[in-house]
Amino acid sequence: MSRAAAPDSLLSKESNDRAPGAWNQTHNLVFIGLTALALLGLFFRWFMKQSQFSMHQVEDWGHAFFVPLITGYLVWQRRHEIAKATPRIFWPGMLAVLTGILGYLTFSIGPIPGVHMGQGLFVILTIWGVALMLLGPEVVRWLMMPAAYLVFMITVAEGVMLKITWPLQLLASQGAYIMLGLIGMVTDFTVSVDGNILTVINSQGEAFPLNVAEACSGMRMIVAFIALAGAVALLSANEWWKRITLLALSIPVALLMNIVRVAVLGLATLGDADLAQGEAHTLIGTLLLVPGLGLFLLVGWALEKIAPAVKPEKPKTKPEPMQLELKKPATAVLLVVLFGSAIGMGWAIKYYQFHLDKLPIYAPDKRAVATLPVETDSWVQVGTDKIVSAEVLEELGTSNYVTRTYKQKNPAPGEDPQYIELHAAYYTDQIDTVPHVPERCFTGGGMVQSGGSVEIPLNLNQDKWAIDQEASTDNITIYTDRTSTRWSDGRGKRVRLPAGIENAKLRASTYLNPGDQELYAGYFFIANGGVASSAEQVRMLAFNLENDYAFYMKVQFTTATANNREQFVAVSSELLSEVLADIMLCAPDWVEVQAGRYPSDNESSNTGAGG
Repeated sequence: MSRAAAPDSLLSKESNDRAPGAWNQTHNLVFIGLTALALLGLFFRWFMKQSQFSMHQVEDWGHAFFVPLITGYLVWQRRHEIAKATPRIFWPGMLAVLTGILGYLTFSIGPIPGVHMGQGLFVILTIWGVALMLLGPEVVRWLMMPAAYLVFMITVAEGVMLKITWPLQLLASQGAYIMLGLIGMVTDFTVSVDGNILTVINSQGEAFPLNVAEACSGMRMIVAFIALAGAVALLSANEWWKRITLLALSIPVALLMNIVRVAVLGLATLGDADLAQGEAHTLIGTLLLVPGLGLFLLVGWALEKIAPAVKPEKPKTKPEPMQLELKKPATAVLLVVLFGSAIGMGWAIKYYQFHLDKLPIYAPDKRAVATLPVETDSWVQVGTDKIVSAEVLEELGTSNYVTRTYKQKNPAPGEDPQYIELHAAYYTDQIDTVPHVPERCFTGGGMVQSGGSVEIPLNLNQDKWAIDQEASTDNITIYTDRTSTRWSDGRGKRVRLPAGIENAKLRASTYLNPGDQELYAGYFFIANGGVASSAEQVRMLAFNLENDYAFYMKVQFTTATANNREQFVAVSSELLSEVLADIMLCAPDWVEVQAGRYPSDNESSNTGAGG
């Protein structure tokens, strides 16, 4: 070999040595990009829905946008330990990937479809499974806590939140009452509490009810405070007992901050009632995250003073970057599984015509439930319809509602007339919500439920009913009813009734007002052409994957004049019998919907069905 040729040979050798490494780096980047694209395609629907929850309910779920950023910082914080670990392909991780995909599919189109929280847990499991397969246990052990922290970006199902937060909600109201009472002793105002409803009374005797929809909402931002405590615990503490202590304090701190929030809103009503509403109300709640963070940092500082942590020695030399070698068989299999699942799920949804996103649907001409007749053969309205505040309306979740009190025209001889309140509310395209029912709203308003709720059959007058032979099948009988020719504005119109209405049941319960007055309340639902007596049954009716549209209507009765539960159900049945046909005028005819005759293209665009 000549000396002139030597440099070329060496250069060629060096190029060959670098080429595989450069190719591997490019291969890794391409593969990571493809994997991220596959995961996004597979779970795109979930990510979009989570973004909508976070944007529309900022006070409760806006923190979800920051969770991935905090997770990324947690990974960067462990970069030295990760760099020292040896990555390897770990095929058992594919089991976690497959379990996550199947679980997500089950909560999407399985027996329990559309459960966002369940879907989110399996999204995280799939992502963790991908990391476990590609990096192996030695690396993934350092990613366990960051991956677990991703749970805080999932919107918790409303039914679960209510069970967790309801006892704390009552404590927050009582705590705010005590705090405002102490402040009032100095600044000359008084405060009263009725369940979760606070009323501030100034020195002139003017009453300012605190209408922040507390009676029906869970304790605000509790998940945000827990997520904040978790971030402080993971970022500032290394010992497990310190982390557990900080997490355990998240509930008391959330409770304290909610007490302060309600108290601040109560004080704000004295100066300007608008400060306890709308954007100002949301801003006050969000700003309290700052003192909450301060409390967590203070506790972390105190724990560090009590038991100083032994800080690990910083490495004298900068650790070498982790050499990631993603082998072709593993990467190919993983991409096939992820892309195949994304494409397969999309194909199955299209082929079987599954409708995962329900479209809104309304009665013809968007007929509102407030059009129910104010008088019937046996009943007449007393007073005016109740109009709720903007905050309560936001919690109610619909503007298509009516709350009206009726008086019995012709009571039985020797008996006082019955008074009964009818509340009807129409919902569409809101399958993940929990209907507002007396069991939680009435107790939130200061009432005490006496005993449990029971389902009692309604005794509806069927004299004007007729069987719809065209719509009925061997298994389902569809009846029609006729509106009143005297009292209804849809005079004498025959309308279809929901399937199973002849066997409908009222979910009835008894409550005690603060003055020990007995109150009876009961409700049932009309949903997608059927009837139900519980929120769970509503979900099963409304989230039928074969239906493009979804709606439900809650029909609720309340009275304090009935002598017992049986009389309450009898009175409710009497009023319902006379307004049932008009109620169905305020809902789409489900037989026509299933036949594809309603809504028409024009009607769909007018009602926003394409949104």
